[in-house]
Amino acid sequence: MHVLVLGSRAPIAADLARALAAAGHRVWLADSAWVPVAGGVGGVAGHVRLPAPRRQFGLFRRRLAELCAARAIDVVIPVSEEVFWLTAAADALPAGTQARTSSLAVLAELHDKARFAGLAAQLGYGAETNVELRSAADLAAVANPESFVFKPVFSRFASRVLIRPSRARVARLRPSAADPWLAQSFVAGRELCAYNVADRGRLLLHVAYEPAFRFGVGASVYFSPVTSAPLRLLCERFIAATGFTGQISFDVIDAGDRLVALECNPRGTSGVHLAVQAPDALAAALLGEAGPVGPTTFMPEPRMLLLPLLLQSPGLVLRARGRDALAGARDALAVAGVSPGRQLGALAEMAVRALGAGLGLTRATTADIEWNGEEIA
Repeated sequence: MHVLVLGSRAPIAADLARALAAAGHRVWLADSAWVPVAGGVGGVAGHVRLPAPRRQFGLFRRRLAELCAARAIDVVIPVSEEVFWLTAAADALPAGTQARTSSLAVLAELHDKARFAGLAAQLGYGAETNVELRSAADLAAVANPESFVFKPVFSRFASRVLIRPSRARVARLRPSAADPWLAQSFVAGRELCAYNVADRGRLLLHVAYEPAFRFGVGASVYFSPVTSAPLRLLCERFIAATGFTGQISFDVIDAGDRLVALECNPRGTSGVHLAVQAPDALAAALLGEAGPVGPTTFMPEPRMLLLPLLLQSPGLVLRARGRDALAGARDALAVAGVSPGRQLGALAEMAVRALGAGLGLTRATTADIEWNGEEIA
C-alpha cells in the first residue's frame, strides 16, 4: 500500500512511519512544519510540506487531495490534531484514498472535555461531579473549588489546568461560551494512560503505561508500561460505544475501587513509542487489518524522550531515581533513527514560532493544527 502519515512534527510519527515501512508499505510523511521531527526518518519514500490546516483549510484540503492523487495514496493516517482537519477534508480525497478516522461528530464528542465527561458518566467511568462553565455565574456556583480540577474544554498538554486551586485563583478565571471550562471533581489515585487503535468500534491494539516524568505539568516524557485488564475493558467500552475508527487514547485515574476516565485524545499519543515494539501488529492495526483473535496486548519495554527529559530536568542525572530511570529506558527517538541534530532543528523552529507569535513553546507546537470546536469551512 501507499500510505501518507500526516503530522510529522510529532515524535510518534517516526515510529508510525517506521512500522508501516517495515511492513512493506511505501510511506510518505507530511506536515506544515519546515523541520518536523520525523522528517528525516529512514525507510520512507519522502516528505511533503502542506499548508497549515487551521490557518488555510481550503488550501490544505486542495493540496492534500493533489498529493494523494499524485502519489496514488491508498490510506492517510493522521498523527495528532490533524485528524480533525483530515476528517473535514475527507470528501475531497480521491476515490481510492481512505482516511483512517472517525466522523467529526464522534471526534468532537471525545475531544470536548465536558462532553467526554458526560459520556464517561454514562458508561460508569465518570468523576463524581462535572460542571461545564460558560459564564461568571457558572463559576460562582462552584461552592468548593478546592475540591475540583479546572481545565479548558478544548486544551492539550494540561495547558491552563488548575488542580484544587484557591478561591482567589479561581476568581481570576473568565469562562465564556467562546472559552468554556470544565470543573471536575478531583480524584486521588494512580494515573494511567492507554493508547489504542480501533476499527469501527472494535479494539485492535492496546498498550498502557504510567507517566513517570512530565514536561512541566503536561505531556509525559517517560513511559513505564503496565498491564491492567480493567483499563483495557474501559477502552473497549468507549470504543464500542462510539464505533470508533483510528487511534484513541485515554487518561485515567485508578482510584483503587474503580477507574475514572478523565480525558480522551481521539488521536495518537506517546503510547505509540511502546506500541511500535510490536511493529507488525501496529502496522496492521493502523490499516484496520488486525485479525479476529482479539486485541493485541503486550508488555513492552520502557521508553523516554531523552532531550525533553533533560531540558525539563537537567539535574536528573544527579539524583538516584533519575539515574535509575535513564538507565532503565531507551530514548524512543534514538531507536527510531531521529538524530539529535534533527531534534534540535525541530525544537529551534518551534522556538522561533513561539517568539514570533508571543506563545509558549508547547502551545506553538500545535497552534497551526489544533482544533477547538470551531466550524471548519
